[in-house]
Amino acid sequence: MRRGSIVIRQMVGGWTRLVAAALIAMLAARSEAAAQGRLSEKAVVSQTVGNTTITVEYYRPVARGRASVFPNVVHWNEHWTPGANWATTIDVDHDVKVEGQLLPKGKYSLWTTVRPDTWTIDFHRGARRFHMNRPDSTDRQLRVSARADSGAHTEVLTFDFPEIATGATTLRLRWGTMVVPLHLGMIAPPLAMVPPADRSRFLGRYDVEAFALEPGGSSRHLVIDVVDTGDALRWRDVENHGQPLRDLIFSPSPGSDDELIRAQRSADGQWWAQTGLVVAFTMAGGHATGFDVRIEDGTRVSHGTRVR
Repeated sequence: MRRGSIVIRQMVGGWTRLVAAALIAMLAARSEAAAQGRLSEKAVVSQTVGNTTITVEYYRPVARGRASVFPNVVHWNEHWTPGANWATTIDVDHDVKVEGQLLPKGKYSLWTTVRPDTWTIDFHRGARRFHMNRPDSTDRQLRVSARADSGAHTEVLTFDFPEIATGATTLRLRWGTMVVPLHLGMIAPPLAMVPPADRSRFLGRYDVEAFALEPGGSSRHLVIDVVDTGDALRWRDVENHGQPLRDLIFSPSPGSDDELIRAQRSADGQWWAQTGLVVAFTMAGGHATGFDVRIEDGTRVSHGTRVR
């Protein structure tokens, strides 16, 4: 009996060790799975340009020290969503142009065909799609090409907006040493013009003082003409020391007859209103005697006096 009880205790002890080992292994597996999940965390990057906001949602795979992500991790000619887990999506709240081609307002999943020099990038209407569930061409809204480049190593896949101009931006993908820029052009909303019958009261030459908004800064002077060119009322710089001369269009400000909004031309020829800025004219005898340029909180940033 004594010997048997020893055997039973030994068996129970062995069983306990087996159970403990299994639990440790299971917890380790869960911990490893959690760690692997954290290797591709979700990210959102957003940029507003003009009247349009572009939002990219994606999961960020990590190179984990692998020197050549392309083509060792993602292979040449592979049909791949640039991310992990779920397909990377791009949402535009107005129509835009991607590499010069129209992309209607909406949310799309991004899929690419990866090559050493040029990537094919497809925008698919089905936005919610698992990364292994590759779409076919029937779901595609737009296909463009983008030239690939190389740069410093990026450990975690990254989308960003490194360049912003009037009505345009660049959406850039970086992972490993691969860099792929995608050029986006916004579409300007219609611009209202000052009616021809109202233009004469603003015409003339103005001496303008642009105020220093930073402590210790100095103001500067410029001279402008407000002219009627037949198609529009314009602000034209005559002298603007140290600055390029501008040719801007005036547009009516809603709710006021004596306040105008300036618009500037983008590289592709569109006119964009300068949001958050108004030119408020002072009048005497039906003609302008001067103006204040104010930003949206009411701060005066410059003052113009009519000199002829």
